Amino acid sequence: MSRRPLGPRPGIGYGHLVSTTPGAFVTKREWIIHPIPVERPEQGRLDRKVECATCGRELSMRVSSLEAARRRRQIWQVLAASGAAVAVLCGLLALVAGDGPGAALSLLGAAVGAVFALNVFMRSRLEDGVVMRRPTLTRMHGHMLRWPPQN
Repeated sequence: MSRRPLGPRPGIGYGHLVSTTPGAFVTKREWIIHPIPVERPEQGRLDRKVECATCGRELSMRVSSLEAARRRRQIWQVLAASGAAVAVLCGLLALVAGDGPGAALSLLGAAVGAVFALNVFMRSRLEDGVVMRRPTLTRMHGHMLRWPPQN
């Protein structure tokens, strides 16, 4: 199940990084989140340039149609279920293998499958059919797709 329902407009917004406060263990980041002023296309996907309301920088976004976003969300969920199935099968194989190198490899496969399944499941919950085009390692220089806070 996804975090938020899909609609005719993207629910996710783009965030502008306002401040970063480094701490001993956690770095706190504050964002101003703006809605994406684009309607979903009827079919396929649409590349659109959006100007940041805070700094004026031009951001390139790709917005998918409602059906494409649903299909993409389902693909993520199938991948998560596949990873969970691999984890369970490898765990059962480790039980059957007993002691030896086969059991250790099976447990490693179970751990990798479980981590993959959890990671992909969390990604599927955030899928909204919007992608920032050509993101860099610095997240478009202080910009990132963010969910607005729930009221």
